[in-house]
Amino acid sequence: MRVTRVKPVARPPGFVAIEVDGARLAVLPVEKARALRLEVGCALDDTLLREVERAGAAERAYLAAVRLLAARGRASQEVLRRLRQKGFPPDAVAEAVGRLEVAGVLDDTRYAESFAAARAERGFGRTRILADLASRGVDRRVAERAVDRLEASGERDAAAEIDRLVRNRIGRMRGLPRPVVERRLVAFLVRRGFGGADGLRAVRAVLREDI
Repeated sequence: MRVTRVKPVARPPGFVAIEVDGARLAVLPVEKARALRLEVGCALDDTLLREVERAGAAERAYLAAVRLLAARGRASQEVLRRLRQKGFPPDAVAEAVGRLEVAGVLDDTRYAESFAAARAERGFGRTRILADLASRGVDRRVAERAVDRLEASGERDAAAEIDRLVRNRIGRMRGLPRPVVERRLVAFLVRRGFGGADGLRAVRAVLREDI
């Protein structure tokens, strides 16, 4: 097997298509192609062939990951999972994610902090935010630190948020028996991630005013 063509491609810039015996084998950065000494007429033994295929798969996985992150922020484990679902080899997936982490493009701490702030802004509590971060593959300790920092910043008053949610919700329950209203409001707060005594106290305080 021999390299029959090394052709620059328009996208992504700085890449070349490597053709072997007239068929495209891989698209690689120019620097990688040079490092592997891939020139027209170059013979590929089994070792070099595998290296070119591996490098090509790693580049495709990397570009796929970049597209995923361009759509929205994601945690490392979510990117890993999506790339595996797309059928990329495990070593290509690991290399792609590693490159993004080294470059600072993929950062679970930054992602968790941004996600937690956005969810809190939408009225979700600690338990729900932690559960949502876990479902996205964020390590529990990273998630807890992100929520802890959010709460310590003073930008979020959980008690005020609970009170606001209860007052907004209670208007839909006029005419229902008080125990039913209390049960439904507490269940609503639990789904939102606010549970325990704080939620129950807030519900009962509002009920004393409005019912």
